[in-house]
Amino acid sequence: MEMQPPEIHFPKSQPTITPNTTLSFDAIVDGQNETCEISFEALRDHFGAPSDRQQDLLAAFRRGKIRIHEIARRKWPNVVDRWLLVTADFYA
Repeated sequence: MEMQPPEIHFPKSQPTITPNTTLSFDAIVDGQNETCEISFEALRDHFGAPSDRQQDLLAAFRRGKIRIHEIARRKWPNVVDRWLLVTADFYA
């Protein structure tokens, strides 16, 4: 029997800045609430955040949301402890 890929949705909720120099956003994976994070560096390197100020990071996230969600879906099967997107994830 072939395994079905997980059903992943990203609800319309406001991402938040974490103390880990990441921006976290909500996801629902097969009906379970999960948290995904993206590094500040990835937001700067790939989505044009000019600084680590909250408004710049949130604006970069909004600009890149479709691509960020796409990469998050692709990375999910390999998540062990933490669902974290970093700069290298966006080169694939």
